[in-house]
Amino acid sequence: MRLERLPDESLIVVRGGALEAEAIRADAERTFRRFGERGISVFAATTADELAALGQTLLRRYEVLTVTTAGSIRRAGLELRATFRRPHYTVMLPDSIADTDRLLRCENEQRMNPYFRREEAD
Repeated sequence: MRLERLPDESLIVVRGGALEAEAIRADAERTFRRFGERGISVFAATTADELAALGQTLLRRYEVLTVTTAGSIRRAGLELRATFRRPHYTVMLPDSIADTDRLLRCENEQRMNPYFRREEAD
């Protein structure tokens, strides 16, 4: 875990693709089996250039990216934990069902990824 806190306006890429409860809960359970806590991996971008870099690299196999803000996640009562190497974070979901529902209610938008590479998605 890293000791840092993102500003509320920082963009968080919650998902490559749309937010779906079943997929989020399945990821949270995989995290629990591996680390003993439920959560999902997300990536942070504090600038438009950082968001573009995520779309070009780590997330280029996704045609759509679901984006929210650190503040929206916190206002939903969820913990955003700095984990592994930057720009990786984990949205903690200790109560898998209730916390997934909170995450789904966060303000978010789906953005087309201009760097999407179909051949990498297949």
